[in-house]
Amino acid sequence: MAINTNSMKISERHNIYIALTLVFVISNLYLYWFGDYLFFYQENITLFVFSGEYLHQFVIKPGGLLEYAGNFLAQGYFSSVYGSMILSVIFTSIVIIVNRIHKRLSPGRSISLFLIAVPSCLLLLMQLNFNWFMWSNLGVLFSLLFFLFSINSNKKSKRVLFLALFPLFYYFAGAFSWIYLCMYIVYSLVYDKGNLRFIYPASLLIISGLSFLIFKEILFMQPVDGLLLSPFSLMNQFMHPWILFVLIGFIVAFPLLVKFLAYIKTKKEYTGTISLASIMAVFVLSILLLSKLYNPKIANLFQLEKYVYEQDWKALIEYQETHQLSNVVAQYCYNLALSEEGQLCDRLFFSKQDFGPRTLIIPWNPRAGTNNIARGVYFYYTVGLINEAHRWAYESMVTQGYRPENIKLLIKTNLINGHYRVTEKYIRILKKTLHYRNWAKKYEAMLYRPDLVESDPELGAKLKLLPKMDYTIAFNNPINNINLLLKGNTDNKKAYEYIMAWFLLEKNLGAVINEADKLKEMSYSRIPKHIEEALLVYRNMNRGILPDLGELMISEETIKRFRQYLSFSDPFMGIQSSGKKSIQESSGDTYWYYLDFR
Repeated sequence: MAINTNSMKISERHNIYIALTLVFVISNLYLYWFGDYLFFYQENITLFVFSGEYLHQFVIKPGGLLEYAGNFLAQGYFSSVYGSMILSVIFTSIVIIVNRIHKRLSPGRSISLFLIAVPSCLLLLMQLNFNWFMWSNLGVLFSLLFFLFSINSNKKSKRVLFLALFPLFYYFAGAFSWIYLCMYIVYSLVYDKGNLRFIYPASLLIISGLSFLIFKEILFMQPVDGLLLSPFSLMNQFMHPWILFVLIGFIVAFPLLVKFLAYIKTKKEYTGTISLASIMAVFVLSILLLSKLYNPKIANLFQLEKYVYEQDWKALIEYQETHQLSNVVAQYCYNLALSEEGQLCDRLFFSKQDFGPRTLIIPWNPRAGTNNIARGVYFYYTVGLINEAHRWAYESMVTQGYRPENIKLLIKTNLINGHYRVTEKYIRILKKTLHYRNWAKKYEAMLYRPDLVESDPELGAKLKLLPKMDYTIAFNNPINNINLLLKGNTDNKKAYEYIMAWFLLEKNLGAVINEADKLKEMSYSRIPKHIEEALLVYRNMNRGILPDLGELMISEETIKRFRQYLSFSDPFMGIQSSGKKSIQESSGDTYWYYLDFR
């Protein structure tokens, strides 16, 4: 009999090791190869600063320390290796904790052992929601750990001690303490005997209610929703909120599930096999759900934004032209990259342009959300409207808090404008971070050194784009702002090409022709490709009449391609369906194709 018992224990231990290994390996592989966009997004949405001022904003509210701990760990998310590893360790730790809880609830039985892998698998699925932050994973982990400590002894003194410690746990974990509270109530009702099954839950409810009142009226004086929900993310921020409902429901019902499965009788020699098969089924189902729910479009979009932050414009252009994302933000990023590379009117239609001029400028509209501000700032920085870029970056900092990008842009714009004392303040912030310290030191060397600012490849180029006169920005008329910028600096080719791109995307051929004569005034050595294409359409419609282009000539290559394009069209029947595919293959990257088919 002892041999059978030992054999069962060995089988159970092997199954636990299999569950631990699978959680660690699968989460590592998925997060590193497919979910790495999560790390980019979350690392750039928060900026962990080693300062008392930064810590203070977290200690003044329940759940703040949990959020602080999550931000501390997430500051290393600039490395996908670190991100996938730290999350895998957390998920594996949860398996260990849940296994200890399982042993406490059901000693000597292993048919319900597969349950220990479910919370970690559900947490891995939650990573599909990029607004599920590190502190949320920690909240689940600490809730389970506190529950384990609460039930780890049958002594009443220890049970009472952990009930008395609930206010402290509530202060640390915030809304995640409610998961513990519900789980403990279910446990007491199912496992405690006699009146204790009602006394313990009632006591915990009274303690939690008093804690809430004291926190609200005396200690923190936070609004009710803050005390009840912080730092929990709102449901409307998730793409798959049902996973969260299943996760919380499973954790709360865990004691009941273990109790229920204890009533299922199986032969001892089959218990380990059934347990292993159940564990494998949990992981197979998790992998199937990951593959079904994974959205590569989101990953692609975040990859483009990553290129923007890294200012890797060539890589961004190549990526969008390869993937052809039909997303207004993706196309906005693509057009930014083209402008920075001086190719806006040469490659504008090499990628999809599905939203007209909306892909050029994100207008000022606080109602559209804070991401509207964080993204829109880059247009103004690109074309040389540095004061407006500074305003958008500052607004982003006020509404969203410290983020790497808004602080970096505030440093750059203040250096360009020569506001060195203000720049120092923002440089000090980045010098107190882990990842951006060296970046800040680079720009610290430019303080009070306008010659270094002017010689910097990026900042010096922006200085040359600055308008030479003051004017008022019109919030609801972006094209007018670009026109004013060009009048304030007639050498600003980026502003000119944005104007031309705007008219091209509007299919406003007359406006393109009216502005084309500025090419000679701005010392262009050649006509940009898409402007050539527009000129040829105009000449074809107006019997050879073109604006004065000085010595600039339309290239023979473009003329040849236009003739080829026209050859697909019958003057009486129009473009035939049989020729549409051919024309897309040969001329899909031209203004002509956009004009006729988009």
